[in-house]
Amino acid sequence: MKKYLILIAFFAVSISNIAAKVEIPFIDAAKFDTIIDGKKVALYTISNGKVAAQITNYGGFIVGLFAPDKDGNYANLVTGYPTIQSYPRYNIGMVGPALGRFANRIANAQFTLDGETYNVTKNSGQHILHGGTQGFDHTVWTVKSTSKDQLVLTCVLADGLDGFPGNLTTELTYSITSDNGLSISYSASTDKTTVVNLSNHSYFNLNGAGNGDIMGHLLTINADNITETDRSNIPTGGLLPVEGTAFDFRNPVKIGDRQIESRGFMFGPQPEVPEGKVRQYDNNFCLKHTGDKIEKVATLYSPESGRCMEVWNNHPGLQVYTGARRAIALESQMYPDSPNQPTFPSTVLKPGQTYHHTCIYKFSVK
Repeated sequence: MKKYLILIAFFAVSISNIAAKVEIPFIDAAKFDTIIDGKKVALYTISNGKVAAQITNYGGFIVGLFAPDKDGNYANLVTGYPTIQSYPRYNIGMVGPALGRFANRIANAQFTLDGETYNVTKNSGQHILHGGTQGFDHTVWTVKSTSKDQLVLTCVLADGLDGFPGNLTTELTYSITSDNGLSISYSASTDKTTVVNLSNHSYFNLNGAGNGDIMGHLLTINADNITETDRSNIPTGGLLPVEGTAFDFRNPVKIGDRQIESRGFMFGPQPEVPEGKVRQYDNNFCLKHTGDKIEKVATLYSPESGRCMEVWNNHPGLQVYTGARRAIALESQMYPDSPNQPTFPSTVLKPGQTYHHTCIYKFSVK
């Protein structure tokens, strides 16, 4: 009997040692130490011991996000670059900066506020996308504080930058929560009436970034409608019911069952899209909320890795983008083109008011 107890103890220690050897494949922080615009840039790691994130104060980019799979192995779940050199050249690619002062699109790069017309930077054809060319994503943020599980950044976008009115002062807090979530919380104020829509641009692959595509992921979204758009993805002002369409994710749906295979057709004739399917998703889903509470609005699950990611927010919209197939963007935000759509939730921020928004990406396995 004593012999068996010794063997059991030996195997228990061995299993414990194997588990202890599971390491998080962190990105080398030294490759992010630099000076940009005369300001120090670095890569900061926050963790609760199980989930971790790596964030640079240049653009507020989430460079790494790590959570275990069903076997306890770690991978980076967001797409990004391994060194800082590529980030200043970012131009709305598959990486995860902070977005502001206005995420998503504004039609014809123009809006009217208090009787004055503002012409902002065109960076997506005739439109503006994700705040123009000098927004959050090309700003060196000031590090207000950092701890083992939290990073607080601040910045000021000047009045007139990219054509927007008002000095916009923003505090951005990244936290790893006790229940294994990455919380992204914004607080902003202005000295002149302006429009504000803040978000994050991360692309997720729950099998690990670079490990195949996300067509086998199951997606659930608590939304009865999407915003109707024209061919240039500008809202018409109308809402379309998702029921009976390829946009109905109220129950879990494998993304690949709805999105056609279109690789190889980029430079040739495009295949026809069968009824009930899409070429890609690039749509704003109108979320169902009870008040202004932070609630679960979407779930992404990979049967292959067993990773599950819940999206919690207090925003009315969720922009879903799958065009790249290798990863999916789930951007918590206001509706696109809100400044030109009076029936949409308002994005106007006035002096004396404070903009608040929180989005949490919460991880588990099943």
